Amino acid sequence: MCNYIQREYDCGHHRYIASEWCPVYSLTHKRCRPDITHYEVVLILCGDCKAKNQPPVPWESLIKRHNKHAVLSF
Repeated sequence: MCNYIQREYDCGHHRYIASEWCPVYSLTHKRCRPDITHYEVVLILCGDCKAKNQPPVPWESLIKRHNKHAVLSF
């Protein structure tokens, strides 16, 4: 079994981070059932919540983007 760290963030989300892959995964790249070997509680927001709480960049409207997903603010 692969060893994982369960990390719980201040926002309530949790992530499973591989700390060591088992030999079967190294050969086949098929994930096996995780074995939680460590548990961490961190007092920061996860990456998803951190991105939502950041203020918009003030010069975003000055950037000329060439794709259809451009952010327009007038």
